Amino acid sequence: MKEKLLNAQRWLKQARHDLLRAERDLDEEFYSDACFMAEQASQKALKAFLFFSGERFVSIHALVKLVAEAAAKDKEFEKLRDSARLLDKYYIPTRYPDALPMPAVPFEEYDTEDAQEALACAREVVDLAEKKIGQV
Repeated sequence: MKEKLLNAQRWLKQARHDLLRAERDLDEEFYSDACFMAEQASQKALKAFLFFSGERFVSIHALVKLVAEAAAKDKEFEKLRDSARLLDKYYIPTRYPDALPMPAVPFEEYDTEDAQEALACAREVVDLAEKKIGQV
């Protein structure tokens, strides 16, 4: 049990760091980066919960699927489905120009509103995982 908790806590600690990075990117007007880091914080927080719940290996990157896995273990995670759906949109297009129609470039396509919404969703995910695991 102690090893599961320690592993979950280290994933949660990284999720909190990624969330802080997303907040700094928003402050510095790096909106696509803020959106991506919000998505990353959420992935790591959900994986932290899954490790805490007994999973040994989690190779899923889609937040909607991670939320479904977490909700199978704790129904409270079902409330994160909409946040996961929104954040999934920031996994690839925020970084790769070929994921957007020409002539779009990721860092030019996202704005304050996108980053603020992504951060709000990520905080919800990270906070719930932290509540379930315990603070780091």
